[in-house]
Amino acid sequence: MADAETFVSDFHAKNQASLERHLQSLRVSLTKESLETLDLIRLAMKDAIESAEVAALWFVDCDDLEMKIGLAEQAGAAAGHLRRLTNRAVALGASSFDPRFGGYSRFFGFLRSLQTIEERSSASQVTLRTFNMGRLSVFADLCVERDDMETARLFRDDILTDEKRIFDVGWRTLLASASNEESQARARRSAFRIVELAGDVVDPLQLRKSLPKRKLVPTGVVAPVDGSSSTPTT
Repeated sequence: MADAETFVSDFHAKNQASLERHLQSLRVSLTKESLETLDLIRLAMKDAIESAEVAALWFVDCDDLEMKIGLAEQAGAAAGHLRRLTNRAVALGASSFDPRFGGYSRFFGFLRSLQTIEERSSASQVTLRTFNMGRLSVFADLCVERDDMETARLFRDDILTDEKRIFDVGWRTLLASASNEESQARARRSAFRIVELAGDVVDPLQLRKSLPKRKLVPTGVVAPVDGSSSTPTT
């Protein structure tokens, strides 16, 4: 049996390679679907509400003090992200958007089923956080290409920085909890499932299902930035 540090480093490196491929597919999908900046903000809002809810659910039955504090920080950070993303969407002219629209992701359903500290830290705070940080970088890059530096900074500087702190807590927790073959096996399985689900999340159809449908704009009508209504041209 590998010691905890070797185990975590090795399995995470292998998962990262798979996650990088999924992130490359994500960029292709976002470009193919011509998703707008507001769509990227809405996707990030959905991640934020799920992160907050998962942390709140786990906080109640978590006995490990460091992870418990980390979960409280995670819920608070996610709530702050949701506020800032909402404000940015409004600044871009969007109407209100409930991030629970379209239901919760398969990530959320799987995370809710996890019971042990090594499963939770491995799946959510380490593996999913790694994917989320990569996804935020992709979002930021697209915003830079569109000369929207303010939204890019929100993704890359504000939210990603908080995600890195959550990752660090999860990494320390996993090192402390993956101390035997059984716990390492549970951690590996839960992380691998997140990698599998990440492959589904980047599918263009899944991206579209989680966002409001775009309204068709009749000839001679200009659609506002949020697509909520339209006015005839003059």
